[in-house]
Amino acid sequence: MESEKQHVEHEPTPRDISQEFLNMDWSEFHGFLRTLRDEPALSITIDWKDVPTARRLKAFLEDMRAKSRGQKRTATIRATEAQYMQELNVFASGVKRELVEEK
Repeated sequence: MESEKQHVEHEPTPRDISQEFLNMDWSEFHGFLRTLRDEPALSITIDWKDVPTARRLKAFLEDMRAKSRGQKRTATIRATEAQYMQELNVFASGVKRELVEEK
């Protein structure tokens, strides 16, 4: 148990790039990501917008170049059950879902 605590304490705090993800077009965002190559961990958390945005988030998470450099990435979408069901493949790939109530 002690070794688990030590491991968790040394995990880098991910840099939140959610706003950049939402406010930049895809090519601009890719350029921005290149400037973050040396960041040990990146994180994006967004509200559900649409299927193409969810797929962009999946692509961010699955970037093999980042994985090969050892960069840790996490991605979360706040989504209702109905939104979740629209794109199960995205969530099956490792994008986390934060359940929100339908309004």
